[in-house]
Amino acid sequence: MQTLPSPGESVTCSGPHYDRAKEAKEFDETKAGVKGLIDSGVAKVPRLFIHPPQNLRELSSDTDGAATGLKVPIVDMMGYRDIRRRDVVDHLRRASETWGFFQVINHGIPVDVMDGVLEAVKQFHEQPEGVKREWYSRDDAKKFRYYSNGDLFLSKAATWKDSLFFDFPSVELDPEAVPLLCREPVFEYEKHTEKLKRSLSELLSEALGLDSGYLGDIGCMESNRIVNHYYPICPEPELTLGTINHSDATFLTLLLQNDQEGLQVRHQDRWVDVSPVPGAILANIGDLMRLVSNDKFKSAEHRVLARRTGPRVSVACFFHPGGKQKSKRYGPIEELLDEDNPPMYRETSFTEYYGYYMSSGNGLNGESVLPHFKMMQTLPSHGQLVTSCDPDYDSRVKEMQEFDETKAGVKGLVDSGVTKIPRIFIHPHENLRRLSSNANGTSLRVPIVDLRGCRDSRRQDVIDGIREASEAWGFFQIINHGVPLDLADNMLEGVKKFHEQRVEVKKELYSRDGSKRVRYFSNGDLFMFKAATWKDTVLFDFQDGDLDPEAVPPICRDAVFEYEKHMAELKTSLAELLSEALGLASDYLSGTERMKSEMTTMVASKSYMKTTGLMWFPCMEHCKPTLETTCSLLPTTSSKAWSTEYLPGGSDPVFQSYAFSPQAGRKKPNPLGQ
Repeated sequence: MQTLPSPGESVTCSGPHYDRAKEAKEFDETKAGVKGLIDSGVAKVPRLFIHPPQNLRELSSDTDGAATGLKVPIVDMMGYRDIRRRDVVDHLRRASETWGFFQVINHGIPVDVMDGVLEAVKQFHEQPEGVKREWYSRDDAKKFRYYSNGDLFLSKAATWKDSLFFDFPSVELDPEAVPLLCREPVFEYEKHTEKLKRSLSELLSEALGLDSGYLGDIGCMESNRIVNHYYPICPEPELTLGTINHSDATFLTLLLQNDQEGLQVRHQDRWVDVSPVPGAILANIGDLMRLVSNDKFKSAEHRVLARRTGPRVSVACFFHPGGKQKSKRYGPIEELLDEDNPPMYRETSFTEYYGYYMSSGNGLNGESVLPHFKMMQTLPSHGQLVTSCDPDYDSRVKEMQEFDETKAGVKGLVDSGVTKIPRIFIHPHENLRRLSSNANGTSLRVPIVDLRGCRDSRRQDVIDGIREASEAWGFFQIINHGVPLDLADNMLEGVKKFHEQRVEVKKELYSRDGSKRVRYFSNGDLFMFKAATWKDTVLFDFQDGDLDPEAVPPICRDAVFEYEKHMAELKTSLAELLSEALGLASDYLSGTERMKSEMTTMVASKSYMKTTGLMWFPCMEHCKPTLETTCSLLPTTSSKAWSTEYLPGGSDPVFQSYAFSPQAGRKKPNPLGQ
């Protein structure tokens, strides 16, 4: 829709040619949000917001506390500093272990401060569209922004809410970046929630049987993102949701809500209303707190219903690691483990967990993300066969974890003498179709682009060749590219030698820590997909064009740095040629925020990231290892990254260069909330 619907107009019809992406884009471009739909007089829920039946189950079930006998616990913090501390800790423990959701009273936040922030959020959303529009943005770099549906372009259906986002990192948020209308109320509320967070951190530490300062000392809740949601009245609440069911990718969430119903929590396999309690703050345990507590505490699934009455207003504070702590690895707390309580989860960082939570909408589709971080079983013994596909195979995550802990990679499996593919590497049939088809019998060949003379007499021919290859294939081989053959050979040989070292030598570089600029690992997506792939990897991250030579293994150091210089030159040439192939000025793609890619929307997009991947294929028996070099252009803050991968099969080393055409800049969604 180019404009908002006319008063009373219905856009719920369901024809076979419905273009959801187009409708989402046009809704977003109005910058009016769901409130704009209501103000326009819409009497039907637009099709964009209509959810599939599985999301709408039990919307009309009897969730009244009197009928079910279930009621969200209330924890009274009165006297928690002295005579009632043990009682408060005990109540918190029971609520966290059984519900993962509880309402806190006598928490120290003045009522006028809570009322003030709720009223400010309400007033912001009820301003004229022209006033609010200037703040509307999906730019993750902005510390304050107004938007509708952070997951608009990822979810199957939009939800009935608009949002304000405030990012309070370890350094202060600039007040001038916040609208005057809600500046003072939000900043005042944030100060009080910070104090409450510290108190709850101490009490939750003690509830786990730890020193009161434990959770504070590990820096797991240093950053605070405040997301304020406005849920307008809904003409057809049976067709949509305010927020889809989910658990939070945080350590702790504190929620303030006005007097409107709608929030529900999943408990004992049924949805229970979380009725507003005057003066209360709702606390819920996040997935990462559940992980470090080794399932001692629960992270509860919750949702918000759309309603004919309203508006509902909520202020959610999401506490998680900030700054450098985002890449810190958190796992089950050692003091909570013993023979009877082994670790249930592998270590992960907030960056990794949240990235997976947001990737392709994993955490936004009504399914829990935590199972992907469960522990697994042991590696197969020497030569052991683990390929049987019986239906009761349910220990894949544990098996992957223990494979990862060997730090030996796929090459380690081959060196151990395995003669059968371990089960975690076996792919479903749909992934393996046509593996044995006679590709050589076809007339199709990947295009070859000759860069010779691209600076002078043959430039137009080269541009035409790149245009044809990019439009028809998106994949082409480059010759006469200027990278010396002996340098390419040295790079391939250096990578091969690295992977063929003894495990004891290379395992010191083995890591999944995204902050490390040189790391070796096997299967970067090991815990995300149904089956692992037959490769090992070394990654070199050239941030701002620089990388400490001492961080690179000596066995391939010289080749890596020399090869990077030539790749930078080739990247510049290809950026110019691709720009002209698109009919643009030659420097267009070298400018700011070009070639938007979903891969890099979580960092500031200022120039290009050049990713050079060297993929190494270890064979089981007869084949020679195959080494591939890939080069792709993607944006980030003046950074370059290489990954070198070690995979099975193939014959002689080959070079390939991949061309990526620009995508619509689809942003990662912001955190959900209640």
